[in-house]
Amino acid sequence: MTWLRRILLASAVVAQTASVNARRQEQPVLPEEGDFVSKSELARKLPVDKDHPLARKLIAAEEGEITCEPTPQKILVAQYRAEPTAQFSLKDDRILIAVKRDDEFEILKVLQSETVIVDGRLSSDNDFEEEFITIEGMHFLYIRTRLSGSGGIVEHDVYTISSDQKLSTVPFQDVTKSTLLKEGEALRNGGLRFANGTFTFESGVYKTKDAECCPSLGDFDAEFRLEGKFNQDTHSHTFEPDFRFAVAKQWRSTDR
Repeated sequence: MTWLRRILLASAVVAQTASVNARRQEQPVLPEEGDFVSKSELARKLPVDKDHPLARKLIAAEEGEITCEPTPQKILVAQYRAEPTAQFSLKDDRILIAVKRDDEFEILKVLQSETVIVDGRLSSDNDFEEEFITIEGMHFLYIRTRLSGSGGIVEHDVYTISSDQKLSTVPFQDVTKSTLLKEGEALRNGGLRFANGTFTFESGVYKTKDAECCPSLGDFDAEFRLEGKFNQDTHSHTFEPDFRFAVAKQWRSTDR
């Protein structure tokens, strides 16, 4: 092999490698926590992966503020969705919660549906709904997670943020240990509601042997109030949220 042929062969290999690398770089990358993305990148479809074989489209992108000290934090929430092919399945969702940094957004948290392939069809176990809410003049991000199953279970997470941009959730007081319940009584099939700036809870009161459909001891209701504030850490000088939803009032009723 002459020196000229060796040079030409080496040049061809380099060109082919560069072409492959360029194609790889063009492939869409699934954004993860800690990544920085632009608004234009957020508008792209999410690529498939081994657990989510359908591309997910952007269905909502909302910017809002979460209350923080000394200043509010600007947050962007982007929701992507694919329609699963399994009958009666929930949606295949992915939610990115990001904070604005100059002209980009840093992804703080990723929420994603749990999916499986059943008889060649994509099925999802959960999907999401999100909104910015105001409670007693303070702003939070509220995300509801719907879970599959006949019980219609919904999980509720209210997000707050520290001044160094760390997300956390505000806990709810456990109403299942209410002093209004007697021995042998339990709350089942209850659910939170949010309306007019207030969270409420409704449930049936059951005896141990009651069927799920039929609580024999009436209803239980509770209303929550927001308690707490932002505390400044003496070492880092950051402001950390210290909130909870406490039961403001609770009552029972035998009318159904």
